Amino acid sequence: MIVYFDGNHDNLRRQIREGLAKVLVDNLLFGDDLGEFAANQALLDLPKWLTDGYIAFAADNWNTRLDDDLRGVMLNGEYKTFYHFAFDKPLLAGHAFWKYVADKYGKNKTTYFLYLSRIYRNLNNASNKIAKMKFKKLLQNFMTEVQERYFKDIRGRRNTPRGQLSVSEDIGKKDFIRFNANPLPRSFTYAVTEYKQGRYQVVLMENFVNRKVLLKLGVRTRETDLHPNYPLLAWDGKGTRLAVLYNDKGKTNFFVYDLVNRNKLWKHVLDEKFDQIQDMKYMLDNNTLLFSGVRSGQTDIYVYKIDKQTFEQVTNDVYDDLDPSFVAFPSKTGILYSSNRPSALAASSDDSLPGKHFNIYLVDNWNKSEFKQLSKLTDLKRGNARFPSQYNQSHFTFVSDENGVNNRYAGFFTTERAGLDTLVFIGDEVLRNPPRKEVDSLLKEWSKTDIDSVGFVSITNDSSYVFPLTNYQSSMLETRTAGDNQMVSEVVKLGDTKLLYRLKVDETTLRRRNITARPTEYMRKVIEEEKKAVRKEALITPKSDTLSKKQKDFFNSGFEDEKSDSSKLGQVVSGEMVVKESTLKKAKVWEYRPPKFFNDYLVSGFNNNVLVTRYQPYGGGAGPIQLSNGDPLNGIIRVGTSDLMEDWKFAGGFRISPDLENNEYVFTTQYLKKRIDYGITYYRSSASGAVSTNVGDFNAKQYSNLYQATVSYPFSKIKSLRINAGVRSDKLVILANDFTPLSLELEDIKEKYLLSHIEFVHDDAITPTLNIWNGLRWKVYMDVNARIKTSGPSTGGKKYPTTFNFGFDGRHYLPLYRNITWAVRAAGDFSWGNQKMIYYLGGVDNWLMFGNNQKADGSFRYFDANNRPDPDGNYAYQTLAVNMRGFKQNVANGNNAVVINSEIRVPVFTSLFNKPINNAFLRNFQIVQFVDLGTAWNGAYDKIERPNVTYVSPPLTFKVKAGGIGPFAGGYGFGARSTLLGYFMRVDAAWQMNGVFKGKPQWYVAMGLDF
Repeated sequence: MIVYFDGNHDNLRRQIREGLAKVLVDNLLFGDDLGEFAANQALLDLPKWLTDGYIAFAADNWNTRLDDDLRGVMLNGEYKTFYHFAFDKPLLAGHAFWKYVADKYGKNKTTYFLYLSRIYRNLNNASNKIAKMKFKKLLQNFMTEVQERYFKDIRGRRNTPRGQLSVSEDIGKKDFIRFNANPLPRSFTYAVTEYKQGRYQVVLMENFVNRKVLLKLGVRTRETDLHPNYPLLAWDGKGTRLAVLYNDKGKTNFFVYDLVNRNKLWKHVLDEKFDQIQDMKYMLDNNTLLFSGVRSGQTDIYVYKIDKQTFEQVTNDVYDDLDPSFVAFPSKTGILYSSNRPSALAASSDDSLPGKHFNIYLVDNWNKSEFKQLSKLTDLKRGNARFPSQYNQSHFTFVSDENGVNNRYAGFFTTERAGLDTLVFIGDEVLRNPPRKEVDSLLKEWSKTDIDSVGFVSITNDSSYVFPLTNYQSSMLETRTAGDNQMVSEVVKLGDTKLLYRLKVDETTLRRRNITARPTEYMRKVIEEEKKAVRKEALITPKSDTLSKKQKDFFNSGFEDEKSDSSKLGQVVSGEMVVKESTLKKAKVWEYRPPKFFNDYLVSGFNNNVLVTRYQPYGGGAGPIQLSNGDPLNGIIRVGTSDLMEDWKFAGGFRISPDLENNEYVFTTQYLKKRIDYGITYYRSSASGAVSTNVGDFNAKQYSNLYQATVSYPFSKIKSLRINAGVRSDKLVILANDFTPLSLELEDIKEKYLLSHIEFVHDDAITPTLNIWNGLRWKVYMDVNARIKTSGPSTGGKKYPTTFNFGFDGRHYLPLYRNITWAVRAAGDFSWGNQKMIYYLGGVDNWLMFGNNQKADGSFRYFDANNRPDPDGNYAYQTLAVNMRGFKQNVANGNNAVVINSEIRVPVFTSLFNKPINNAFLRNFQIVQFVDLGTAWNGAYDKIERPNVTYVSPPLTFKVKAGGIGPFAGGYGFGARSTLLGYFMRVDAAWQMNGVFKGKPQWYVAMGLDF
C-alpha cells in the first residue's frame, strides 16, 4: 500500500482507506488461503473497472469533485454506452456505478453484489439477484438515468461567468493546468503549465502570439497521474515578474522570471527549508512570498524573503493551513488562509483531531510573537472553503462547494477593538488573563515571590457576512487573484475545453446579494440523509424498566416503609465532569525496527519462460533448443518476502521438470533503500539434451551454476542503467550409451567464465489489458565474457579466450482503435572475439515442443539438424533469435542475428462488442496478424545474406533460398491468443514468403505474453 502526503490530511486519509479497502476486497474475492486463492484467481475474472471502482467507493462513497467529473462526462454526450465510458475513464466509471447501485438499491447491496459475483462467478446472476435484470440492462439504465438527473440538475444555473474570455484550450493528449493571468488590466499575457504524457512545460504566452518555454521537466510516460502541487506559478502585483516553483529529481527548485529584462533571477533549492510547498503567492512586494509549506509533516503558513532566502513562520499548529493570501482592509491587515482546525481557539497538540470542513481564517501578520490572534470568518456545515483572497476594500472572496459545485462566495468583513489581553510570564510558563489564584499557584510551583514580566496583546472582534456570488453548472477548476487591480481569474471546463476568464469585481452582486446557489441533486441527498440521521437519534430515547424497582432498603426492619426526608429534595450534589479522551491519546507509536519481513508473493503453476539467463553452453549444433531447462513444460514455485519499508527483498524458487531430472533453482536478494539498487543472485540448472562432438553426437546432461551481482541506477521512472557481473561454471557430462561404447571414454567438459553485462533500458509502455501495451520500450546492451578455466583444448590457440556481444531490442505499440494495437519489434545481436555467441534463427519464444524432433520419415518437427554451424566458428554459448515464424529452429545460424516483427493484435470481443464478458477466455481472446523478417549469419557484418533451407535426400543435399525479402527470411500468418485455465496461450499458423499461402503452414503452440 503506497501513500503520499501533499499537505492535506484529508487526501492522506482517503489513500489509507483505499489501501485498506483493496486488501479487504482482495480477501473477499480471492480468499485468504492458498487453495482458495488459486481457484478463484483462475475462475473469477471481474472487470478491472468494477473492482477498482468498488475500492474507491469503499474508501470515499462520493464527493463533489467526482460528481462534477461525472456531470461533465454525462452532459458531454461523448459516450453512447457504458463500456465506452469505462474504457476511457475506468476508475470514474466504476466508482459511479457503485454509487448508482447504492442510491437505487441501498448501500448494503453493494457488498452483497460483489459477494454474489464471487459466489456465482457471473455478473449476470448477481445482477438478476440484486436488480432483477441482466448486467447489460443495468448498465444501460445507469447511462440513461444518470444523464437525465444531471440535465434536470443544471436548469437555472449558469455555464460560464460574466467576464472577459482570455484563453480557450482543447484537451487532448495535452492538458493545461495552473493558468495564471497577468494582473495588469489591459494585458493579455498569461502563464500556463502544459502536461503531456508525464512531461511538464511552464509556458509564458504574451499577447496570444509570443510563446516562451520557461521550464521543461519530467519524462515521457503514458501514466496520467498529475503531481498534486507542482509546478506552482505566481505573478507579482505589477505583472513584471513570474515566480516558478517546481520539483525535479526529488528536489524543490525555485526561480523568478523577469519579463522586463528577459532573464531568470534567484535560482534557489528549498529542500533544506521545506519538505514541500502546497501554494505560493506574492505578498507586499516582489521580494516577499507567502508559502503554504510542509515541514516535519506539518502544514503551516510562512513568509519567505527571496533575496535573503529566509523564512518566518506565521502559524504553528497540527492542522492543515492552505491557500494563504495577504489582505488589507481599512481597519485591519492580515493573512487569509483555509484550515481544517475546528475553531479559532482549538488547542494544538499531537492528539488534536481536525475538523470536518475547511474554513477561512484570518491571522495577524504583524504580530511576531506566538500569541497571534486567529479569527474564524466562515462556518460551513458541509463542503469546504478554499482559495481565499481580497475582493475589494471591504470584501474577501473564496471558493466553496457547499452546494455541490465550486462557486465563488464573498464575505463582508467587519472588525472592532475589544481591548487588551494581559500576558503573565513566570519562568517558562505564560498565562493569558489569569486569575489571582492561578498566578499564586504558579509562583509557588516555581518558588518565586513575584512574576517575571507582563505583556499585552491587542484583541479585535472580527466577523463576516458570507453570501454566494455565482451559481455555476460545473465547478471552477482554478482561481487566482490578479494583483492589486481588483480582478480575479477563473478556469472552468466545458466538455474537453478549458476556458480562462479574467473578471472584474462584481459590485452589483455585492450590493444586491441576490444569488441563490441551490444544492445539486447529490448535495440534496446528503442533506436529506443528515436530517434522517438527526430524526433517528431524536426518536431513540432510553426507556425506564417498569418491571424492576430500584431497591433502597437492604434490611428488613419490620416497620412500614418510611417516606423520604423532604428537606433533602433539591439538594445539589457536586461531581466532576468526565472528559472524553481523544482517540489519538490511546494510539501507540510503533517504532520500526528492521528487519521485519512479510510475505510479498507466492507463485505456483506451469511455466517455460527463461528464468535467469537465455544463454546455454554451446551444444555443437544439436537441437532442438529450449532456453528454460530442456523441457517444454515445467512446474514452478516462487516465494518472495520483503521488509515493511521494502528496503530488503528476498526471493527464491525452483522449477521441476515432469521427469524430475531437468531442474532449476534460483535465490535472489535485493537492497532497494537508496537510489542505486543492489542485488545478488544464485542460479543452478540441470538439463538433458544432445551434444555434438568431433567423434559424434551423444546424449548429455549439463550442470550450470551462476553467481551474479547486480547494480541498477535509475535516471528517471522510465530510464535506467543496469550492470551485472558474475561467475558461471558449466559441466557437460556425456551419458553412457549401450550402442556407443565411446561414450564411456569421453571425459566431462568443464568450463568457467567471468561474465559482465551492461544495458540501458527505456520503458514507458503501459498495459491497459492483458497482452496489450501502449508506448515504447527499448534497450541496448553489451556483454563481455572471459573464460578463466577449462578442461578442454585451447580455443584459437588461446587458453582463456574473450567473447564480446552487442545487442538491442526495441518495441513500439501504437493503438489503432480502442485496444486494437499495432506492435512492432526490431532486435539484433552481434558477437565477436576469440569465442562468440551463436544464434539459431527460427521458431517462437517458449515453443511447447512435445514429441521427438525427428519424424518417422526423417524430417524434423522443431529443429533443422541439416543446417550445421560453420566448423571454423568458435562458440562459447548458444541462444535463439526469435520470433521467426514460418520456419523451424536453425533455418540459419551464426554469430550475428537480426529479427523484425510486426503484429496487429485485435481483442475481438472487448473491442467490437459493447457487452459484459464474464468469461476470461472470451474477454482476453485476440486475433493476431503477423509478419516476421530475420536473418543470421557467420563472420563479418558485410556477409549478411538470405538464409537457405536445407533438404537432405541421400546421397543428395539441396539448399534452397528461404522465402523472404532481400537478405531477410520472411514469414507471415495469423494467430490466436487467450487465457486458458489462468495461462496465456498462443497458437500461430505461418507460411514462408514464397507465395500466397503456398503449401502447408507451420504451426506453433507457445506460452507467454508479447512477442
